[in-house]
Formats: sequence, structure tokens, C-alpha cells
Amino acid sequence: MTELEIMKLAKQYIDALANGTDPLSGKPVQNGDVVNQMRISRCLFYVSGVLQKVIDNGGEVQKKRIPRRQKALFSLTAEQASQLKPHTAAVSASRIVSVLNGLIDAEHTQKLKARELNDWLLSAGMLTEVQNADGVKRKIPTPDGERLGIRGTALTDEKGTARQFNVYDRQAQQFVFDNVDALSAFLQRTAAEEE
Repeated sequence: MTELEIMKLAKQYIDALANGTDPLSGKPVQNGDVVNQMRISRCLFYVSGVLQKVIDNGGEVQKKRIPRRQKALFSLTAEQASQLKPHTAAVSASRIVSVLNGLIDAEHTQKLKARELNDWLLSAGMLTEVQNADGVKRKIPTPDGERLGIRGTALTDEKGTARQFNVYDRQAQQFVFDNVDALSAFLQRTAAEEE
């Protein structure tokens, strides 16, 4: 008997006990038996559910996570890219990245980061980097970026601190979606330069 078969049999026994049945004889367990207590029954149902997840995972307790550096760089197929639709309202770079990442196989492909999107837009001349008096660098839209639909805005948090960030209107989002191949190529070049 394989390990997976043993797990399936164990789950059958646990399910029977959770339902108040002797798994060996198939007869109902006596009313006073410990497995008929509500807390014990719930615990058995819970263990059965966990065991089912392990069985569904081919007998592995946990899927082995592939380290990010061993995954393929972010990219989309033409079919995936065809599903991209911009929001009608202006959104942040993080929201655009979330939409893009929602289409990838995250188990085998690296998720895109907002910083990477901004670096690509910087290289495309849509953003430029400025430094404030405190030495903090941030990216703001260039005139080309503004014409495209990128605009800087500020949000004040609960402490009263203003946080600067960029938002992307429908046209700017569509620009990113239409140029996802160029974004992927940029990521490939950047990775090659880092090596």
C-alpha cells in the first residue's frame, strides 16, 4: 500500500468516526462514546479536511515553494495580455501591477513589482527621478508622461503626513497593457545586466 493510499484509508476512518460510525464494522457508535461528543466530532471533521488537502496535493504536506530567483521573469502570453482592460478611474502603479500579476502562473513566474514598472516607465521617458531637500528620491511624470495620463498626487495619512505618488488614468493604463512585451524585455535586460 502506498503512502497516498494509506492517507485515503485514514481519511475514510476519520470521516466514519466523525459521523458516529465504527469504521471497521460500519455500525453506529454508542451514544455515550467519546466520538459522539460535539467537540471531538468537529475536531475529526477538521482533521479530515486537512488530510483531504494533503491528498489533493499528491500526498505532500505542503507544496514546495520555488524561490523567486528560480522562477521565470514576469511576462504575459498574447492570450493573457488580450484580457487586460483598464479601469475607468485613475489607479496607482500597485493596482496596475496587481492586475498584471493576476494573469500569471505565480508558482512558476516572478510577480511584477511596482518598482519595476516605475523603472521601466523611467527608462521609457514617462517618469523622471527627483530628489527633495531631505534627499528622498521619487519618480514624477515627465511632460510626455503627463500627456499620456500619469499625474502626481498626494494623500494625507491619519498622522497628517502627505505621501506623494503617481496615478495612471485609463489611457496610461492602456499604454502599459499595450506595451507589456516591452516591459518584459526591459526586465530581461535588467536581469542580464545584474548578472
